[in-house]
Amino acid sequence: MRAFEATARKGSLQDASDELLISASAVSHQIKSLEIFLGVKLFVRKAKGLELTTEGAAYFEQLAEALDRMDAATRRTEAARDTGAIKIRVFQSFAQLWLIPRLAGFMSSNPDIPVQFTSRGEDEALGGSDVDLAVVYADAPPAEFICDRLIEEEIFPVCAPDYLAGAEPLETAQDVFAHCLIGCDLVADEWQGWMSGAGVAPGNKRPQLMFDTRSQVLQAAVEGLGLAMNRSPFGEGLLRSGKLVAPFGHKQVTGFAYYLVAPERSDTRPAVKRLRAWLLSQIA
Repeated sequence: MRAFEATARKGSLQDASDELLISASAVSHQIKSLEIFLGVKLFVRKAKGLELTTEGAAYFEQLAEALDRMDAATRRTEAARDTGAIKIRVFQSFAQLWLIPRLAGFMSSNPDIPVQFTSRGEDEALGGSDVDLAVVYADAPPAEFICDRLIEEEIFPVCAPDYLAGAEPLETAQDVFAHCLIGCDLVADEWQGWMSGAGVAPGNKRPQLMFDTRSQVLQAAVEGLGLAMNRSPFGEGLLRSGKLVAPFGHKQVTGFAYYLVAPERSDTRPAVKRLRAWLLSQIA
């Protein structure tokens, strides 16, 4: 039917073959098969080319109409799919401390794109899921179809500005032993790692306060409860606003990074491409 429709519209086997990317002989054989199936002659050969028979002209009119409806239905279905929400999987603290404070910029320039955030299934594969984009924490680029490195992780202590005015000094890395340390269960040995990198033997010093999310760790520091370990990019907004300060110059690269990944199917959605481009522009 495609071969017949293209030939009827173009008036030439060769022009139809060029459009369908098959040989003119193949187009001719397909039309012949259709004529046998229908039991009528669809074309007659004239000096100027092929001409539709009465039956062929009637069939072409109905077939062209049906193909137009199929094309319109396909486009409507594609459009409906792309107006659905983009589902992005992201760590809770990453969303709360880094992504959400920036989101107004994306929403103002893309008011037609709904975005759904989830922090569930962080270890699940993207293939076969309904997730369009995901932020992944890893020490090497993940193997997904789309993979962009967003942020290289650095760790360094932070505290509230008023905390610096306390009785105990905070001038060298060794001074942390006189202070309350705030830690996170997710990386229980992060203070020992930072001290070693700063040239200080950690000894038996352990955090006095422990939380299970990075947002709680940093909030405790904002409240002046002690020194917290920041892991980029989580404290970026609090440092920029002056709610937190970094008393030491030593920042330690961990070898880990945050990556933006997506399955191959996401590459067909213009809305996903726009969100991805926006996220990369925030890093730039």
